[in-house]
Amino acid sequence: MKFSFKSLFVLAAFAPFALASCSEKTQENAEATAESAANDAAATAEKAGDAVENATDKAAAEVKEETTPTAGDTAVVVEKTTTTVVEETPVKK
Repeated sequence: MKFSFKSLFVLAAFAPFALASCSEKTQENAEATAESAANDAAATAEKAGDAVENATDKAAAEVKEETTPTAGDTAVVVEKTTTTVVEETPVKK
């Protein structure tokens, strides 16, 4: 197969356009991949944040439940000097 100088010159002139076209396609694919990875990372971070928030809410509810006073769970402290044990119950109003 014989190539003329003219056909090689035409091929050489259009080669950069062909390579640039492939390069643009590769760049677009890389940008799409990076964007997809960023979206996945954001979704994962949001799920982790929701999990932490739910765990915090659950722990706060448990603490509130454990510290809520129940009937007979109150004490009145009166500072007075005594030689015996003093036990008083507050009058309910």
